[in-house]
Amino acid sequence: PDNTITLTSLPATETQTVCINTAITGITYSTTGATGATVTGLPAGVSGSWAANVVTITGTPTASGVFNYTVTLTGGCGSATESGTITVNPDNTITLTSLPATETQTLCINNAITDITYSTTGATGATVTGLPAGVSGSWAANVVTITGTPTASGVFNYTVTLTGGCGSATESGTITVTPENTASAPSSTPTLCINTLLAPVTHTTSGATGIGVAAGLPAGVTAGWAANTITISGTPTASGTFNYTIPLTGGCGNVSATGTITVTP
Repeated sequence: PDNTITLTSLPATETQTVCINTAITGITYSTTGATGATVTGLPAGVSGSWAANVVTITGTPTASGVFNYTVTLTGGCGSATESGTITVNPDNTITLTSLPATETQTLCINNAITDITYSTTGATGATVTGLPAGVSGSWAANVVTITGTPTASGVFNYTVTLTGGCGSATESGTITVTPENTASAPSSTPTLCINTLLAPVTHTTSGATGIGVAAGLPAGVTAGWAANTITISGTPTASGTFNYTIPLTGGCGNVSATGTITVTP
């Protein structure tokens, strides 16, 4: 009689889909008449063999793609073949598509970040962890987008993790959010006589890199900044009540140190 070949593993094994570097579900066929078999079209890492009237296809694919294989019996009588398809999906990928600097950006609190985007393949979604409050990450149409306005300051190391598909693909970056400048209350609110040396008045600052032009100080009195401290000193040559304002420069926000000096005539 003619050779015969019959699938003996589950029907789904003949048209299976697996991830690259993941073992296939073994495929088996029973044969009659033949003295051997050849199996062609398999992905790298997967092989077929014949022994004791059984063809066995097994292994771990190391290449991705759609592989249409054919089992052909040899020896015996007639031509008997079987075929199937093994689809091997590649590992997920994630690639930064916004400018490289967006992955390690520094900005002021309550200012929108420069959007960060990644293109993905293979995945069916993504999670983004470690973002500051006010900033969120989403996945749609194979693109991860991180956007928003941070409402908390600090150094935020975020991670994008793809979900679905094959393999483990992640990307990470750092968003540094700088708080607004601060200026403390004055060390004193002095009252002194005109043409008398002022005991220095100080304000402690954070964030700023200097000060702008002071407004409202009495003539003869000036303000300077060093090592995060504003120092107001001098000898007033005019009398009155002087409500002063000293704007901070550099850093974040629009912040001024304020206080009052009273000069008695």
